[in-house]
Amino acid sequence: MRLIVYGDFNCPYSYLASQRVDALLRQRRAEVAWRAVEHNPRLSMTGSPVAADPDGWKRELVESQLLALPGEHPPEAALTLVSNTLAAVSAYAEAVTDGVEHDLRRLLFDAIWVRGQHLSNAYDVRALVASLTYPPYPIGPYLSSPELPPPGFGNPAPLHTTRILGATTAPNGIPLTTTGWRRSRRWRTDWLDAAGPVVPVVVDPEGTALRGTRGLAYLAELLMDPRAPRATRPSERSCVTT
Repeated sequence: MRLIVYGDFNCPYSYLASQRVDALLRQRRAEVAWRAVEHNPRLSMTGSPVAADPDGWKRELVESQLLALPGEHPPEAALTLVSNTLAAVSAYAEAVTDGVEHDLRRLLFDAIWVRGQHLSNAYDVRALVASLTYPPYPIGPYLSSPELPPPGFGNPAPLHTTRILGATTAPNGIPLTTTGWRRSRRWRTDWLDAAGPVVPVVVDPEGTALRGTRGLAYLAELLMDPRAPRATRPSERSCVTT
């Protein structure tokens, strides 16, 4: 079974969808292609205050807590500032090339919803990428050895070193490579064609786009019983404050 999931890192429903995708991957019930998109590309690069729509954020947070399955961790509080997620989406698109997309997806959601980080700045996103691709060397084994840790994991190519140090996005937040740029643009086009400006969206194996909380319900059904009928669905609701 192969699924496609479109999600925005600012969206609490997408945060729940990410956790359900991880559960499906752990149980090997489905292959999931997560595609990061920007619900609102016009958000300020300095952060948008949630005070602009406090009722909308309150509703979404309360509802995400009600929708959470046992063992899931819904957002506990609203964000202080809503990030412009261009750099996050670009870094995720590049992470597919490096094979660390699922790890980076988890890290980006955790940074925003658990640690409350503001991630509009490309350099803050780069630091998260580097924590995956260039973790600190354990210094202990080298204290009594004449050898030094190999720079760049032993690959001296400049582009390789640049990537593993987290610089997969340009300072203005766009992807570093043409491949990453085309990938992120294709995701956005396919998402808008499939479901319009709604997040999250789950595309099932038959190609049906299940929008908002209907997609969340479908992921929950797969976790409980992959053969369960899909006749009953909640009303469709999605993130509107991102």
